[in-house]
Amino acid sequence: MKVAFTTLGCRTNQHDTAEMQSLLEKEGYSIVKSSETADIYVINTCTVTARSDYSSRLAVKKSLAINENATVVFTGCYAQLNPEDSAKMEGLDIILGNADKLKIADVLKTKLKNNSLKKESGLAEIHMSDIHADREFQTLPVTQFQGRSKAFIKVQTGCDESCSFCTVVRARGSSVSDTRENILDNVRHSINGGYKEITLTGINLGTWGMDFHAKKTFSSLVEDIANLNGNFRVRLSSINPMEIDDHLIELVAQHEKICPHLHIPLQSGDTEILSKMNRNYNTNQYENIVHRASQSITPLGLGADVIVGFPGESEVSFERTRKLIEGLPFSYLHIFSYSPRAGTEAYNFKSNIKNTIKKERNLTLSNLVKKKANLFYKSFIGKKVTVLIEDRKQADGLLKGHSEHYIPVRIDARGALQNQLIPVLITEVKNNELIGCLES
Repeated sequence: MKVAFTTLGCRTNQHDTAEMQSLLEKEGYSIVKSSETADIYVINTCTVTARSDYSSRLAVKKSLAINENATVVFTGCYAQLNPEDSAKMEGLDIILGNADKLKIADVLKTKLKNNSLKKESGLAEIHMSDIHADREFQTLPVTQFQGRSKAFIKVQTGCDESCSFCTVVRARGSSVSDTRENILDNVRHSINGGYKEITLTGINLGTWGMDFHAKKTFSSLVEDIANLNGNFRVRLSSINPMEIDDHLIELVAQHEKICPHLHIPLQSGDTEILSKMNRNYNTNQYENIVHRASQSITPLGLGADVIVGFPGESEVSFERTRKLIEGLPFSYLHIFSYSPRAGTEAYNFKSNIKNTIKKERNLTLSNLVKKKANLFYKSFIGKKVTVLIEDRKQADGLLKGHSEHYIPVRIDARGALQNQLIPVLITEVKNNELIGCLES
């Protein structure tokens, strides 16, 4: 039987999908692309924004448009928070909670024994364990990441923070860490599988080890991974500012296997708004961390998440955010227009911002970061970077990939170089990408 996966949202979801694929492959299922005809479609959902909700529901319709008789499995954060409503969705057959993803093979096997993968009528079948119950970290070694050239290693899941806009705690439960030994085994497995870039991921990545009886630091884990044998590099996914210690900065700055790239969520450049968001830092602390990092890691690829239009964000508040971003060395931003999420503290906040204003502020920051990115990119002209070759662009035949600084790069080269770390001389900046050539 053929199974197709659609994955929305974060890199942790991408790892979860890889685990489910691995389980089903062991049971004899064939994994195909989401655009292909399949017997079973698995939608691994996201619910960060209203747009994410819409995309999750749309994925169901797209799947059924390919094969209206297919079995559709709905899992991930949207499914976790809205199981009863999801079960009413036309065409859905199975709802799997986040704590039940690794049961997917058993659930499908039971359905097959009953000679009915497709529900005949009524609501979808719900499998939903208590996400807040005490639990051990569960993970599997995987060999494929939906055809990606990068391996995503989940080291932690859940979150103990209480951000007023966020649904993650309800969708993922409290923070729980994988053991150091299991993580290192999973990384070795990916390296042996040929992956040249290992991305460490988690819902609140930097809190890895804080739930252990004898607390461990995330930076110590990063060091152990980077010291493993093999030709690979390590990239960190999003890490909150207060989890970045001096040891981590030193490692990123000095260890040849660790990418000089950090993604540090900002959310707002106004301390009052940060307080309303229940973030555990102020703007001065954020600036201090970024300055420390950028002074030690040169050059530093730096990204952040920013929310515009949070309830109560005045013109003055937004201007503080704009000025802060202007003054810091960001090379990219993920900008979100605030979307109220039911069940969060901020859902009931007053002083909501008009959508037109949100769009204006989003555009202002987008234009600002484009200029900053362009200046950053130009600084690499005439210099060498190391690119993980990911694919070949069909239109122009150029190879494409990302540098260690997380900059998109196109290379005029021939040969089967996919999934290789290649030194590239940068010659120009074009269409928000670096253009380069192989060393002669």
